[in-house]
Amino acid sequence: MTIRTARRLLTCCALATLLTGCTTQTRDEPQALRDSMRQQARSVTILNGDGSGTTTWSQAIAEMASADVVLMGEVHGHELGNAIQQEMYEDILTANPNALLSMEFYERDEQVALDDYLAGITDREAFEKAADRNAGNNPWAHARMIDASKEANRPVVASNAPRRYVKLARTDGFDRLRELNDNQRALIEIPSGTPQGAYRDRFVNAMGGMASHGGEEMIEGFLRSQSTWDATMAQSIVNAFNEGIPVVHVVGYFHAQFPFEAGSSELVDQLRARAGRELKIVTCITLPATHDEIQDADRNIADFVVYVGSLKTGNF
Repeated sequence: MTIRTARRLLTCCALATLLTGCTTQTRDEPQALRDSMRQQARSVTILNGDGSGTTTWSQAIAEMASADVVLMGEVHGHELGNAIQQEMYEDILTANPNALLSMEFYERDEQVALDDYLAGITDREAFEKAADRNAGNNPWAHARMIDASKEANRPVVASNAPRRYVKLARTDGFDRLRELNDNQRALIEIPSGTPQGAYRDRFVNAMGGMASHGGEEMIEGFLRSQSTWDATMAQSIVNAFNEGIPVVHVVGYFHAQFPFEAGSSELVDQLRARAGRELKIVTCITLPATHDEIQDADRNIADFVVYVGSLKTGNF
């Protein structure tokens, strides 16, 4: 399988599971294996996304710690990639105690469950039950990020739109979302339209045969879902500025890639439009390949790139 095919499979899987969420690895690994993975994470090569060579771990952390927003684009279910982000987040917290975590994988209506756990009102078992977490949808590195936030007395933002409203955007359109009552509307941001330009082109390309089979109506439906995610996450991040910066947002890498040119990343475009001020956004993306230098197709995909190797079988 080529890298391009693997990436297309990753994205198509995300589209196919749009209404059910991502599947990730379990959290049942022995502690020794987790410790080994954490050590391996700190030994990876961090590449400058512009192709200018490598950077050190400490230099990358310093750049992230001084940002307004850090976008950590992950390959869902990739254990090493998750571990890298978790180690980076803990070091950002050390470098800048005002940092806080935002996660694509928690929806706005799960914020109370997160807050109760962070405040010590509930234990992990009660939290995971309230937030519907299990070994398949809450990898250990994500869980550790939340615990690191708890230990540092920092908030965690449940940034995403509930899937039921994302589905509604896809099937019924944005006007249907505008009919929701105030309580429902508080859980979602409604985009003004679907993305155009390079972001749209990459999205359609990633859909592959699905796009040609379903036609423009299917493409528009999925783009409405995607832009609803991006708008809601962006506003959640902007709202979190009241709690501190940087806001470290962990998200699937498709949302965060190619952030430097308007029209190339809907999440970044939404962030800049909603912030009302200039933002320093630093992006770090892990990619499922093995290279020691930036590939032409990945040039300027992010500020920092880490090639983490192919996924384990079954982790799509």
